[in-house]
Amino acid sequence: MAITEFLLFILTTTIGGMFLCDANDLITIFVAPECFSLCSYLLSGNTKKDARSNEATMKYLLMGGASSSILVHGFSWLYGSSKGKIELQEIVNGLINTQMYKSPGISIALIFITVGIGFKLSPAPSHQWTPNVYEGVRFVR
Repeated sequence: MAITEFLLFILTTTIGGMFLCDANDLITIFVAPECFSLCSYLLSGNTKKDARSNEATMKYLLMGGASSSILVHGFSWLYGSSKGKIELQEIVNGLINTQMYKSPGISIALIFITVGIGFKLSPAPSHQWTPNVYEGVRFVR
């Protein structure tokens, strides 16, 4: 991997994080982490001839794809429960005004969103795949 590719991926990851900090709708909350996740997948697979690195990158990609699909499913439940609103403030106001926050659909949406973000960030209950990926990734030239 050339230094320009490496710096481009780091820059794109940084831009994705900056967009996430300013996110106030469901689309931006999904696209921004995907921006830095995809660059992280590419950065983890920079040693193409190492079998452990390839295996780690594949696990990282599959777990990231699974967590993204779970997150989108939770967002779709939230979108449907809020009657088609995508901005967070409108969703909260709509759910409070219509007393929809007591519905099981909102609970399902929050569970899916929590699990999706949990696998993306890999905190304690969903971290089984993380050490294998970190051991397999080597940044050697």
